[in-house]
Amino acid sequence: MMDKLQEAVNAVVLAKGNKAEAAKELNIPRTTLIGRLDTAEREGIAPNVNAPDTSAALVEQRMLYDRQIKELRTQVKELALDNITAEQIRKTVFKLHNRKAKPPKWLTKASPAHGAPGVPTLFLSDFHWGEVVNSAEVNHLNTFDRNIAKARLKSTIESTIDLCTNHMVNPKYPGIVVALGGDMISGHIHEELAETNDGTNIEHVLELFDHLTWAIDSLADVFGKVFVPCAFGNHGRMFKQYRHKQAAATSFDWMLYTMLEKHYTNAKDDRVQFQIPFGFDAYYKVYDVSYLLTHGDRLGVKGGSGVVGMLGPIARGVSKVKIEYATHKKPIDYVIMGHWHQYLTLKGIIVNGSLKGYDEYAMSNRFSFEEPRQALWFTHPKYGITFQLPVISEQALSKKPKSEWVQWK
Repeated sequence: MMDKLQEAVNAVVLAKGNKAEAAKELNIPRTTLIGRLDTAEREGIAPNVNAPDTSAALVEQRMLYDRQIKELRTQVKELALDNITAEQIRKTVFKLHNRKAKPPKWLTKASPAHGAPGVPTLFLSDFHWGEVVNSAEVNHLNTFDRNIAKARLKSTIESTIDLCTNHMVNPKYPGIVVALGGDMISGHIHEELAETNDGTNIEHVLELFDHLTWAIDSLADVFGKVFVPCAFGNHGRMFKQYRHKQAAATSFDWMLYTMLEKHYTNAKDDRVQFQIPFGFDAYYKVYDVSYLLTHGDRLGVKGGSGVVGMLGPIARGVSKVKIEYATHKKPIDYVIMGHWHQYLTLKGIIVNGSLKGYDEYAMSNRFSFEEPRQALWFTHPKYGITFQLPVISEQALSKKPKSEWVQWK
């Protein structure tokens, strides 16, 4: 048995950390490999081989990160079961002070450069990192895995920078808002996801943490300041059942956001500021425009399918949300949400697309096809929201044929 445990650990190293490839090489199910790795970890078995082009030290470091996140997850789960709040988790697990987030002054200071477009907002949500979409099962309209997710996120960030800096008149910005709207990882809330996802929730959180750090750093380098309001979704929850109590404390989305805040706090990078609420919504203002960021699954209404079908519940839900906040003297100009995987703008509403794109669930329910995309818009101190445009998250696989700028018969 010890030989098999050593073989499993070495196979992961030789596969450069890719457990799916390691399981394939050993001709065993991925779940069997993971079980052996867990046993090897308990037995203290370390790899004794080097990867072909990557040192074993790097893989060992990744395994160390895995163990650390497993420990964090155990702590969070135990604290949640003991009815401990998310505030206490921030303090005990992440060593972050509990404080009420205050949006930075540059968001509300109404003195942008003359003729500047205002403050851009990039809405990132519904990545479903780790999910696998089989091209053949969706009539070859889409394919998705972790490598494609990396490429799409990179394309989204680079396209946003290009659109804001090379395609706007007088592109001078006080900063950028990067709203994180939930369902950042695929999660295991459905059996079919647990069976087909490429990796575990912990692997997805770790990998996405690295890539979001790069994304935020890249935007901070260009825009100077980054404000990151956050809302957790439904796919990242630790339990199959929907939770109302300790929903934040048992969400991988919330854990990911808090890890990011911890990273920038440790780095003493004051260019980046987070707003991570313990509830389901994040309320903030850009100039005099009030925004409510929520994932979209907790609007207080049910029903809806496809593009036309979702309009009813969204409109009813937004109306309920606005009335609720009005009673607390918090008027809302725009409710922004993800969840529905269809880019949509209505009066007072912005619904985000997804990074994952069209999948088997959408096809099974006959939802309309939409390319993977994320929302981008600009808030002006005088005119409110001006330009709105979706950022296509994937470059065309082949160049489109050249055509005249206008044609007619």
